[in-house]
Amino acid sequence: MRVVRYCISAVCFLSVFYITLVAQTSRQRSSAQVQPAQSKLVDVEGRKLSFKVAGAGSPTVVLEYGLGGNAAVWDGIFPEVARFTRVVTYDRAGYGKSEPGPEPRSQERLARELHTLLHNAGVMPPYVLVGHSLGGANIRAFAYLFKDEVAGLVFVDPFNERVFTSQTKTELDAAMDQQDAAMKGAPAGAAAEWKFIGAEVRNGFPQLLNFGPPPDVPMIIIISGRDRPPRWAKSAIEEFAPWVTSAREAGLVFTTDNPHNVMAADPELVISSIRRVVFPSVQNVLEKEIKEKGVSAAIALYRQMRLRYPKEYLRERTLNVLGYQQLNAHHVEEAIALFKLNVEMYPRAYNTYDSLAEAYMAHGDRLLAIRNYRKSLALNPQNKGAVEKLKQLTSKQ
Repeated sequence: MRVVRYCISAVCFLSVFYITLVAQTSRQRSSAQVQPAQSKLVDVEGRKLSFKVAGAGSPTVVLEYGLGGNAAVWDGIFPEVARFTRVVTYDRAGYGKSEPGPEPRSQERLARELHTLLHNAGVMPPYVLVGHSLGGANIRAFAYLFKDEVAGLVFVDPFNERVFTSQTKTELDAAMDQQDAAMKGAPAGAAAEWKFIGAEVRNGFPQLLNFGPPPDVPMIIIISGRDRPPRWAKSAIEEFAPWVTSAREAGLVFTTDNPHNVMAADPELVISSIRRVVFPSVQNVLEKEIKEKGVSAAIALYRQMRLRYPKEYLRERTLNVLGYQQLNAHHVEEAIALFKLNVEMYPRAYNTYDSLAEAYMAHGDRLLAIRNYRKSLALNPQNKGAVEKLKQLTSKQ
C-alpha cells in the first residue's frame, strides 16, 4: 500500500492525509454485484462540488473524510454499504474535482455546504453521517445544524478536544508549530481548513464546544489504540463516553489493534458499525412508535421493517417483550394484538402461543387461552407452565 503523509506532528490528530489507499482485499470480500456508482458535479452557492452516489434505500449514508484526505479513503467501505442502502461520498470545496470555497473553512460552513449539496442533488434525508478523524467534527456540526435530518451517527477515530486541553501550553505550542510546518505545501482545500481548525485549537474550541452533545440518535464511536499520540485514547473515551451512556442507543468500541485509518485496517468493523446504525434496534424503534402513535401504528411499522431489515436483527423476543409491556400496563387488547403478530411472524415458536394464551386469560377469553396453550404444548411438550395453566383452565369447565 502506497501512503503519502503530510502530517508528521506528534499530535497527529487529523486524517494523516491518505492520498492513495488500496483496499483490494475489502473489494474482493463479496462476489455480489452492486449498481455502478454515479458521479456528478452539483452547484453549491455558485461553485461546483463533486459527489458520488450508489445503492438504494433509506436512510442515506454520507461518508466524511478527515483533513487532507479524499473520498478514496472510503473505497473499501462505499461499495459494501451500497449493498444495503444508498451511500454518498463527495469532495469538499478545494479537494479533488470540487472548486474552492470561501473562507473561513469552519465546521459550520462545511456542514452547510454538504447540506446544500445533498438537497441540490436530490438526496433527501434522513441521513446516517459517518465521519473519520476531523470529519467527526464536521458531522457534529451537521447534526447540530440539521438535527431533524439526522437518523444516526458513526464516528471513526474522531477528533476530540480533550487531547489538546489536557496538554501543557509548552506541549501544545510545540505540537501546533510542528503541524503548521507539516502543512506547508498542502493542497488548497486542506490548507484553508487547517487555518480554521488550528485557530480553533489555540482559542479553546469556541465553535466546537457550542455544538454540545449530538442529538439522541443511534450512534457508534470507534476509538483506535494503535500508534496513536499520547493521551489520545484516554482523552477520546473521557470525552465521548458521556454521549454513549446518556443515549438511548449507542456503542463505544475501543480497538487496541487498529491504527487511525480504521477504514483500511479493519473495514469490516466500520461496515458493521454503519450497518447497525442504519438498522437500529427494532425494540427501540417500536417502543417510540407505541409511545407516540400507539400499538396499531407500531404493528404497521413492524411489517414495513421486516421488508428491509436483515433477518438477524428481527427476533421473536422483541415482540414478546413489547407485548408484556402492554400486558403489565393493563393494556390487554394491545398486548393481544402484539402477541398475535408474534404468532403470525413466528408460527413455529412455542413461546409466542404461550404469551398469547396468557393475554387471552387476562382478557377473560378462556377458550382462546386453552387453544393457544395447547398449541404451545404441541410445539414444546416440556412447557410445564402451559401444562399448569391448562389444568387451571380446564378444571373450570
